[in-house]
Amino acid sequence: MTVRSRTELFGRTLREQETYIPVESLLRATREVRYPRLGLYAGLVALGLGTYLGVSLLVDGARAGSPELLGMGALVFAFGAALDFGLSHVETAARGRCRVVFVPRKGPGVALAGIERAAADAALSRLPRA
Repeated sequence: MTVRSRTELFGRTLREQETYIPVESLLRATREVRYPRLGLYAGLVALGLGTYLGVSLLVDGARAGSPELLGMGALVFAFGAALDFGLSHVETAARGRCRVVFVPRKGPGVALAGIERAAADAALSRLPRA
């Protein structure tokens, strides 16, 4: 397997390099997605804020006997829960870009960034299994 790389600065090529990794000496080839759980964590924050604000408004509305505050508290709580559900189920890599990392048995590893997921999966499926 040959990986060709080029370093550019302001449109000018500074360095071109070819790295050859024999497939037999390839220890691992994986596809990585950056921040795979970002939607889950954002959803948890939304749920926490929605719960805190919603319950605070519900308690204040119950103390004051205000149906407006009760309704607003229930609405904020429901919105936080719905936002949590939506963000937890959104695919984090919506743009479809990923990194492919090749680790040989000897020498430094090579990471290719900005690769389309379908192309990375197709290329990795053609590699022989160890």
